[in-house]
Amino acid sequence: MFIKIYFLINSIVLFNQIYCVYFQFERENHWNLFGYDIDGVKYTSDSDYEQKVGAIHFENEALKDHEKFLIQKNLVPYGTVYFFYDQIVTIPRTRPGIPFTVNIMNTLNHRKNNYSPLLSPFPNTQEAKNIVSVYDIVIDGCRRLWMVDTGFNDVPGDRRQIQAPTVTILLVSINKYVVYQKIRIDPEVLRNGVTSGLRTIAIDYILPCSETFMYINDDSSNAVIVFSLRNKSFQRIVRSNANDEAWSFPVPKSIVNYMTNVVRYRQPPNETFIQYSDLLKTTIADREKLRSDAELSEPKANPRGVLYERNVDSNVLFFTNEERTLLFCWNADTPMVEENVALLTDISSNNDFYISGMETSGYVFKFLVNRIRNIDNNIYNEQAINFANYKVLVLEMLQNTTCSARTECSNFLDQWNKESSNYVMSDIKYYAKYITDEFKSDWKRDVEAIWAQL
Repeated sequence: MFIKIYFLINSIVLFNQIYCVYFQFERENHWNLFGYDIDGVKYTSDSDYEQKVGAIHFENEALKDHEKFLIQKNLVPYGTVYFFYDQIVTIPRTRPGIPFTVNIMNTLNHRKNNYSPLLSPFPNTQEAKNIVSVYDIVIDGCRRLWMVDTGFNDVPGDRRQIQAPTVTILLVSINKYVVYQKIRIDPEVLRNGVTSGLRTIAIDYILPCSETFMYINDDSSNAVIVFSLRNKSFQRIVRSNANDEAWSFPVPKSIVNYMTNVVRYRQPPNETFIQYSDLLKTTIADREKLRSDAELSEPKANPRGVLYERNVDSNVLFFTNEERTLLFCWNADTPMVEENVALLTDISSNNDFYISGMETSGYVFKFLVNRIRNIDNNIYNEQAINFANYKVLVLEMLQNTTCSARTECSNFLDQWNKESSNYVMSDIKYYAKYITDEFKSDWKRDVEAIWAQL
């Protein structure tokens, strides 16, 4: 099914007037509300209890919301990644009735009879029960899936630290996900032990894959925590206030500094994030902190913030506004002036949808949208589509925009993508910046060595 959408692109630099650009998004899946398939037991409505063989429940027993097993309206995705025909979705525990915080579903829709697949616990039921609350999730070019489990249950009426926060790494293959490492986050890099702000992550690596750095934004205290996989060490970098200097470019300064300096230009063999700690100190203005008594109906109870994705084939940055209702692009090889930023689309004309997750791999751009719940009664219309997956070809989406023009860096990017594709396992947005000569000599052996450790 194709949904026809028209976009207005401000092309004032090229044509000094507004032009209408036409292209199509393909809607692949849609849901009124999410359901579950847990080891063959299907849930398509609310359930106070988990259905287990031999379990005894008292029908007249009154449960508080935070004691209920499944409340469908509270299954609101926060982040997502796509891997072949699997889609992995995170639902942080900021609302009651969330059985699992990390979930997987098969979104293959070859015969167009699988529009609304059910969620299942990820990577399996036993492992999923040990994961408390996850916001962001990332797959890198070494086929490793990264997440941060805050260990904090942020549900009103039951807020508590259940376990220590951890960095969790899984190895991924087609229909196979294996826990590789779990590393407890050093308490010294946390502010007063608070973990609920560990929301967004980014990965930076050099091949061989062991030289990897994970950047964790701590939204609760305006800092970034950097984890070295090789050294198993953590370092905290406190950010400066955005008001210290003017910044008018539409892309937040922290994203520009990270993408154009840390990600693209780390030099071999021993240069690390320490050389870029000053760049990582800059950020956009502080978000309003989540109050301990915040109600679910408050829009700021689960702040969204800017989403961004870099397409490595074109070095184009896709990013949203803070509300995630607008989608923009910027070719990072062009000057940082507003005229080089193009508005691709507003997600819905009534501002009743926002992007909850997006990803660009190779020549495809995919994203998941959520409907904004009714502010008055805090519920969804269960007869309407409230969540949907869309995809579009990157070249089609960028056609006739300032983001599609080739630059002096285009030839270099073409050559680098050709070389790196020989060593990166699949089309993943997180390409390595540098490949050591030792790794080139036998890259397949080194990658297989990781699996051999299991």
